[in-house]
This record gives sequence, C-alpha cells and structure tokens, in this order.
Amino acid sequence: MRVHLINPPAHQGVDMVREGRCMQRAGAWTAVWPPISLATIAAVLEADGVTVRLDDCIIEKVSKQGLLARARDFGADLFVINTATPSIDSDLALADDLKREFPQALVAAIGIHVSALPEDSLAAAPGMDVIIRGEPELTTQELARAQRDAKPIAGLAGTTVRSDDQIVSGPDRELADLDELPPPAWDHIRRDLYRMPFTDHPFLLIGTSRGCPFHCRFCADPTYYGHKLRTKSPERIVAELRTASERWGVRDFLFWSESFTLKRDWTMEVLDAIINADLDVSFVVNSRSDHVDPELLARLQQAGCWMVGYGIESGSQRVLDLMNKKIKVADNVNALTWAREAGLKTTAHMVLGYPGETVETIKQTIDFACAAPLDYAQFYCASAFPGSELYQTAMDQGWIETGAPWERFEQNHALIATPELSAAKVMAWRGRAYRRFYFRPKKVYRVLRDEVGVRGAPRFARMALSFLGWV
Repeated sequence: MRVHLINPPAHQGVDMVREGRCMQRAGAWTAVWPPISLATIAAVLEADGVTVRLDDCIIEKVSKQGLLARARDFGADLFVINTATPSIDSDLALADDLKREFPQALVAAIGIHVSALPEDSLAAAPGMDVIIRGEPELTTQELARAQRDAKPIAGLAGTTVRSDDQIVSGPDRELADLDELPPPAWDHIRRDLYRMPFTDHPFLLIGTSRGCPFHCRFCADPTYYGHKLRTKSPERIVAELRTASERWGVRDFLFWSESFTLKRDWTMEVLDAIINADLDVSFVVNSRSDHVDPELLARLQQAGCWMVGYGIESGSQRVLDLMNKKIKVADNVNALTWAREAGLKTTAHMVLGYPGETVETIKQTIDFACAAPLDYAQFYCASAFPGSELYQTAMDQGWIETGAPWERFEQNHALIATPELSAAKVMAWRGRAYRRFYFRPKKVYRVLRDEVGVRGAPRFARMALSFLGWV
C-alpha cells in the first residue's frame, strides 16, 4: 500500500494559509510552517506498514508538472491533498489531474474548507473521491486500510464520498487521544528549508493541544479540531522536543495549538517538565490574553519561551464584543505588560474590518498597538472562512458579493463590505496601520538592535525591502 501526501503547488498571486503551513508577507514574520497534519498522517500510516511519500510543493518550489512526475515515479494507491480556502480552486483542480493520470487510485482531500463544504467540494472536482472531514489522521488510516483490502469506503466515519453518482457522508469521527498518535514523521520533509525569521535558524512545530472551548465568530478552527480541549502529556511533549533536538539538531520550535495557556495547571506542568529535563530549546507560543498571569509568563521565559503571540483582535471593546471574543481591552493591556516584565517578546494579532467596525474603531486599534508594550503586530483583514459563524452571517447579509472567487477569502485582502466600511477602506487602513506601527524611529531601532545584528543585516535588508514594497 502506497500513500502520497501532498501540500499542493502555490497558486500564483494568492497568499495561502493551510493548516500546518502559513505564508505571511506582511509584518514581523515571513515564514513557511512545516505541514504538521501531513507529517502526523505519515507517522500513523507508517505504523500500519504503509509506504508514504510527502511532498510540500510550496517550500520545495515544485510545480504541478513536477509534482505529477514525482507521482508517476511513486505510484500511489491513495493521494491525500492538503487544502485551504484561498487556494481551493487550484487544489481541487489538482485532484482532477491526479485522477486522469491515476484512475485506479483514490484521491482524497483534508482541510477546514473541505470539511465545512464537503458536498460543494466534491461537486467542484469530478476527480475527487473522498473528503476527509475534520481531524484527518485516524480517518486517513481507515481509508488506506479499506483501499488496501478492497473494501467499500462509503459510510466510513469522518468521510464524505462520491459513490455510484451519489454523495454519501459517514458519521463524524470521534476525536483522537493525542498521546496515542505518533509524533510527526519529520524525516519526510526538507527540514533545512523551514527557517525562523531574522535568525534563519531551522525550526519545527510541536503540537501541544487541539480544540478550543471558546466561540469567536470569525474562527473556523473548530470545524477541524472541535471545541473540546485535548492536551498531550508533559512527558510526551518533552520527548518530542528531545527527539527533534538530538536526532535532527533542531532547537527552535513553535508550539502548535489554538492557545497554549487555556488550561493553566497543565501549562505549568509542561513548563516544569521542560525545565527539569534541562533541554536547550527555544520556542514560541500563542495565548489568549485572559489566560496568563505574571507567574505563568515568568515560567514560560524560564522554560525557554522567547515570544508570546496574543489574539488581541481589536482595541475597541465594542468590536471585541461583536466578535464574541470574551476578553476585555484591559486583559490585553495586562497580558502585554506582564509579558514584557517577564522578559518575553510579544506579537499581537489584530483584525480590521469586522462587521460593525468603523473608522473610529480602527483608529482605536492602531492607537492601542502603538501605545502598548508590544514588539510586533500583524494586522489582518476580517475574513469569512467557511466553517466560521461569520461566513454564514456574511453570506446571509450580503456583505460578500455574489460569486466572489475563493482566492479572495484570505486575511491579507479585504472582502467583506458593510454599511460602515467598504473593503477598499479596510485595505487602506490596514496599510496605514502597518506604516504607523513599524515606521516609528524607536521601533526601527529596537528591531535593528534586538533582532538583526551584523550577521542578520543582509537577510533583514531583503525582508525590509519586500515589506516596504508591499506596504
């Protein structure tokens, strides 16, 4: 049995975000993230005796023709394509190409978009056989077993299948115990190609938990991992860090989770385990601002964390309430202040143009970012991704033009137009936000002093020129 796992080639002109891979052109971070879902699927399949190939075409700069050539050499029985909303048209077109070349193989897709719109996705791609809905590892394992044993696939839990000119959806699959999943099979990727911004050090992802109990209206993540918080044991996390450090020489990590600090006692146990293991590692986490305190942040710094990314979202309490974020502006101020006192750097992720936003509330967000003790800021456009509450509301209210192409459903371009703000105004204010935050003399000086240094100057100059051209 042979399974080919694919992060598809880039779709020209689109800034894409796929689970496990992020390309950001603006702000402090310019990074491509390793495909953690595909690497974990690879590990699950290999434990079943399956031969696996994983191609991350973005990072390796593989064209569609190059990928098809690799597919011919490998000869898979099952293809699994990682998908995302802004690239969905080209992702689904790849399924058709694969089916034409390999009519006997099964072609499947994973991702939030296809999980939210499985029937639509199958209808748009005649060559697609299966949509794997939600968390993909165990469903892919069962699908591979069925293909190997020539058993029917219609009705498998976690799948929506094209069968005899009908579309058949199986029941939702029970979510996995994370400690029972094997660590990602990072040996299938070009680890040297995934580099941290500024430092240029190689890095990997450590999946620490899945699921979030909150119900932010713009978030589509529960479509994939659900609302129930599931955590890995501290021992398991330490083991993954140690393996990556000793086997591959990687010491920089991004802890992959909706929020690392949702369960305080567990977070402290993980940090204590890392400290007691005496690991020489450096890592970044993300967090809600209402789930930190000075003691926890100090422990993060002691364990090797150097930066926390907060979902600040807005400087306006009214907009935060419209988002159903369930945090206060004061929580954001406290979290940033305490992080700086603990010696941690901070990134704020903020959303502009959420329905109900006005020019005045955008100004409040920009003012907040510039006044806060904040190192980096990312200003996104509100995007109504399928699977989120915002998507259905935006479609019902006519805030998105009929027939808008999927490639415009992404956070670097405004798509939503409300009575208060046009999409063009949101884009204009986003550019102003970046210019005002990053072009302050003190900010430029601190970045040059703290992050670049002499060795990093050429790389920083290239990044800065690219950023200036974008702004």
